[in-house]
Amino acid sequence: MSAPTSTNPKSQLAESYVQKHRIPELFENMTAALIHTQPENAKKFMIKYLENLKVYREDKGDYPAMFTDANITSVFGMLDVTNNGYISMEQYRSALKTLGVKKYTPRPEGCEKDQISLATFMTEAEDATLSNIMSSHPFSRTFPECDE
Repeated sequence: MSAPTSTNPKSQLAESYVQKHRIPELFENMTAALIHTQPENAKKFMIKYLENLKVYREDKGDYPAMFTDANITSVFGMLDVTNNGYISMEQYRSALKTLGVKKYTPRPEGCEKDQISLATFMTEAEDATLSNIMSSHPFSRTFPECDE
């Protein structure tokens, strides 16, 4: 059952604006960043997060992302409970979706044996773009530092 469509012109304009500027995605990503980082000063962190977005859009510099190489490796390690050095295709798909990657190689190296290596998983996660997450800007593996 879908949400009812408002017949109120002001509500329709507001909804159109929110969707056009991808406000829900912005807040989802900022909230995820807050939860991941858990800074002492959440308001200051959010201000810094938005400032970094602005700088990126102006200068095409680093764009904030939630996950570092260590985080991605940890996700892989949690899935590879037998420490075989690989995960299944289902785990691969699920983990990338969890990391926010919506577009990825559907048949990566190792898929024919249902054995995706850490190297392949890292490549997919690192090569992901923020268009998969929030916009069409390149994925940066460094999260913005925020002085407390």
